[in-house]
Amino acid sequence: MPLTTVENALAIVRTHLVECSARDDADKDSTEELAQIIACLRRDAAEAWRKGLGAEPLFTREVLRQSVRFVHANLGSKLTWADMAAALGLDPFRFGRGFKLATGMTPHQYIIRCRIRRAMRLLARDDLALADIALEVGCSCQSHLNTLFRKHLGITPGAFRESLRIQPERGLRTCTKQ
Repeated sequence: MPLTTVENALAIVRTHLVECSARDDADKDSTEELAQIIACLRRDAAEAWRKGLGAEPLFTREVLRQSVRFVHANLGSKLTWADMAAALGLDPFRFGRGFKLATGMTPHQYIIRCRIRRAMRLLARDDLALADIALEVGCSCQSHLNTLFRKHLGITPGAFRESLRIQPERGLRTCTKQ
């Protein structure tokens, strides 16, 4: 946990203690106990921060590259953090945390983004049905694909495909933006 997060939590507890003592809601024993907890948290956070300065990064470039390859190779199947972490030989928490710090998004968000991108490329082909595209990109059904598209693009896959027919060059540009 980053030091700033611990400090913010401690500030909230400190404020709560001050409010309780001002209203005479807390007895002396519970106030002292909370004060000791705050002191322990601060000491532990400071020690973890000092140790963390020389620690290895959670995610090396190679681990990130391997995780991205794994996602793309298995996009059509159900991907879980545990499966991804196991494939890389990492603890699921360390994997999720490292991926988020390295990319700015969770593995789940990245998977969804990849599924939408692949679906957009497949929608450019008229020979595939929407249900087939949904299964190809790892969605459980066409409805799931519709939900993803609406949530992230504000349009249904069918409407996206239709826009590609009307203005093919615009659709390809949209494809590369994602």
